[in-house]
Amino acid sequence: MIPLPWDLLPGRNQRLRLLAHTRQILAVMLPLGALVGFLVGLALKGLDALEPRIANTAGHAWPALALPAVGLLLNAFWLRGTGIGEVSLFNDLDLARRDPYQVFPFHRSIGKVVGCVLTIGFGGSAGVEGPGKWFGAAVGLQCHRVLRFLSSRAGVVRRLARPPIVMVRGGAAAALAAVFRAPLSGALMAAEHDGRLAAGSTLPCLVSAATGYFFFTRVMGTRPLLPIPGAYPFALRGREILWALVLGLMCGFAATLYLWLREQLGRILARHPLPLRALVAGIGLTLLALPSHLLWHGFPVTQGGGLDMVRHLVQGETLPAEAVAFLALKLAATALTFAGGGIGGLWLPSLAMGAAVGAAFDAWVGLGQTGYFTLLGAASVAGATHGTLLVPVVFLAETTGQTMLVVPALLGTTVSYLVAREGS
Repeated sequence: MIPLPWDLLPGRNQRLRLLAHTRQILAVMLPLGALVGFLVGLALKGLDALEPRIANTAGHAWPALALPAVGLLLNAFWLRGTGIGEVSLFNDLDLARRDPYQVFPFHRSIGKVVGCVLTIGFGGSAGVEGPGKWFGAAVGLQCHRVLRFLSSRAGVVRRLARPPIVMVRGGAAAALAAVFRAPLSGALMAAEHDGRLAAGSTLPCLVSAATGYFFFTRVMGTRPLLPIPGAYPFALRGREILWALVLGLMCGFAATLYLWLREQLGRILARHPLPLRALVAGIGLTLLALPSHLLWHGFPVTQGGGLDMVRHLVQGETLPAEAVAFLALKLAATALTFAGGGIGGLWLPSLAMGAAVGAAFDAWVGLGQTGYFTLLGAASVAGATHGTLLVPVVFLAETTGQTMLVVPALLGTTVSYLVAREGS
């Protein structure tokens, strides 16, 4: 029997549920995304202005080498003086799935943001995406706290209620979409946990991420995270796919080495008070910055998240030996930053480490597509260190606009992910 047109319309209960979802999306998730995107834009604009001021305050290049150590020490004393103690953004976000209100009390949230600024603003090897995700989640919970307060005084507000974890993930999605300049990647990273997408959070995350990215561009513009100059697009051929499997194997070993080194350094330094850990790690960061100053005219290999390094390596002008040296320095600096109590994200440093592996591999294989394996390596190591397969591939396509990278990136990331999972 052929259904009549009115039989295809949703029933009364379905219409009510659709109305409730639409109301919550328009009145809660859209404003949340707009607020977070705008705040992240202002924060990154301020951080961009802060970093050169700090470098200029240090004066000559030699004192500037010690800035990451100064940042770690200031962060350690700040966390100790405020009673916050050691911070793990990953553990915070994991605990938020069970009890968001325990993770994001307002005053401690502000204190952790200050710690992030001290670590990253002074040149620690950490990315802004970690604090961004955490900050967006914190803002999401504060908005839920406001809605809960209003709903206790106005019954109509109760209809807008969303579970706190949905607000946390929605805020995180908006922040990641802004930091990455990639709304789909931000939404997927916020909604994904242990390789699965949270069913009740995916749609709110998508809406919040799209809105957050739009309002972020009002502050920071639409420049992509990884602009790719030169004669592109890339070509997709069989040999690139085969070599992507080999590159994935190498990236898996690099990610395993990083995870092992971070664990060992953390275990050694954990025996000491946080300020002493920061001092030891800071001295190590200063020593690791010396080769950049002496050999590469101060190029920031060990300092910051590593985006400048990725943009440099993708040009294809780096010698294989230099790329391997970049990998070793960035790997050690990132492990030391976190072992010394620094607060920040791992995604951008992982991209830099993977780009170094890919650049060395690119120069060795020489298939005539400059930057091809550099970008594949970046996605593969990021996927391995974060235990995710889908997000790095989507991230690569969004931030470069190169759809021909999707298939080899899927293969390389899968191999790298499996190697790192078995290795750890």
